[in-house]
Amino acid sequence: MIKSSFLALLLILFSINSFGQIPGIEPQGPPDNSIFPQFDYVTIDGDSISSKDLADKIVIINIWFVGCTGCKQEEPYLRKVTQKYQDDDDIVFLGFCMTKPDRIRRYLEKNGEIGYQNISLSRDEVEKKYSIRMSPTHFLIKNGVLVAKLTGPITPELKTLDWFEEQIRKLKN
Repeated sequence: MIKSSFLALLLILFSINSFGQIPGIEPQGPPDNSIFPQFDYVTIDGDSISSKDLADKIVIINIWFVGCTGCKQEEPYLRKVTQKYQDDDDIVFLGFCMTKPDRIRRYLEKNGEIGYQNISLSRDEVEKKYSIRMSPTHFLIKNGVLVAKLTGPITPELKTLDWFEEQIRKLKN
């Protein structure tokens, strides 16, 4: 069952076009080059995060949930990317996790941090506010504008890791 589900996911991911969207499925997220929806949240560690405070930053958002196969698959690669930029104050990595805070904490204690500040959000809020129905989905935002997005895991096998790293480099320049 798990093996067939994973193969089905891979087939879907191989059909993703260059804009990180799956043909025939409603586009995920706000339109590229649009103002990203404003937010005020508290991380699972109790820190306040506001889009207004991040207006002059590069913000990388990963929408995920505990139990997501693609989300688990991309963790080691996301960890490497966040480690590369951990001392860069211009980049902020946020995880919008559709899981209860206690379960997120237990998961991260067991599997390790990946360098994202995690915020627990309901699926309903993620769907209504950000137009996301599939995970993982990644948003790359600069100066409050959604510059790029990708639905699917960040991995070298799917060439999405190269795309992700290139997008971050472009945002830095």
